[in-house]
Amino acid sequence: MPSLDIDNANMSATDYCTPEWLGRRLNSEEGALVLDLRAQNDFIQSHVEGAINLFIPTLMLRRLKSGNLSVSSVIQCNEGKEKFNKKCKTHTIVLYDDNTKDLNANPTSIINLLVKKLKVDGCQVRVLQGGFQSFEELYPDLCEGVDDNETSTIMGLRNLSLSDRDNVNCTREISGLDTPFHNALPVEVIPNLYLGNARNSADLEALKKHGIQYILNVTPNLPNMWEKDEHIVYKQIPINDHWSQNLSVYFPEAISFIDEAREKGCGVLVHCLAGVSRSVTVTVAYLMQRCHLSLNDAYDYVKKCKPNISPNFNFMGQLLDFERHLSTSPDWCKCDSDIACSCHQYKRYFDSPRPSPNYNSVNVEAVAS
Repeated sequence: MPSLDIDNANMSATDYCTPEWLGRRLNSEEGALVLDLRAQNDFIQSHVEGAINLFIPTLMLRRLKSGNLSVSSVIQCNEGKEKFNKKCKTHTIVLYDDNTKDLNANPTSIINLLVKKLKVDGCQVRVLQGGFQSFEELYPDLCEGVDDNETSTIMGLRNLSLSDRDNVNCTREISGLDTPFHNALPVEVIPNLYLGNARNSADLEALKKHGIQYILNVTPNLPNMWEKDEHIVYKQIPINDHWSQNLSVYFPEAISFIDEAREKGCGVLVHCLAGVSRSVTVTVAYLMQRCHLSLNDAYDYVKKCKPNISPNFNFMGQLLDFERHLSTSPDWCKCDSDIACSCHQYKRYFDSPRPSPNYNSVNVEAVAS
């Protein structure tokens, strides 16, 4: 799929719509498919009635621009994805942010990128002049917030001193996109590190089959089913899957717990309720720290192992912060140089305009005991 050339793409008058136009559309049978590009917190507080929150994390933005990602694939909620796929070709799509009035002032903005992408996909697209602020001033009755509709669809790719890593040895290499998709959970991400859900944590037969003797429970309320079994060691991280939660403060102890299990040659299961957000965030953080991977590569690798992963926005932001933390740590460097090196450039991937790495030749160095 070709990349999107948005650098010189100017917006014409027909690409805009006024708040009045959108108000009339929402009050008519024609309607519109409205995408809210603001941060999730702003969306939750108030948004255009029926809008879909489509805040795109940095991790996905580069792929969207390169043409390797569809807009619908960013939508994690099945109901929202169905709504978008059903209406994107039959309804005019209206995009808005906070208060944009002139898109030509920033031709490389996310909203410009999405306009270009949606047009390439054959959609009719307009941008709301003045953004949400202008619309809300004129049509407060056509806006809703969490108090009005607590089940509003929210979409999107749903902060650390760490222990010394000198005692771990990278010995096995897993390359590229040939990682098998395991329909039967738990999924073995790297030797002795398993990713799963609540059901897996309660399946004693499966735990024994995989040699799992350590369980990291990333929930505040799921019981540790086999806590009385002297052969199983538990650690619980009391975090809900919510944008207000700070999971990153638990990264050091989670990584240490996983290390303890693997250094003893024991399997360790990292699980939450569904096995798609909290446990995935911890697993990605572990690969970043112990296998010296960028967030992009670690996320890619875990997704190849388990395609339905979906960390919430806030957890993705914490992983970005974690990557920046690792990038400033001399322990993370892959060479012995005391000066700026290629490792430094690579680990600052999200802060630089360097081209995306070749994801077909990613080497994941699995940590062995």
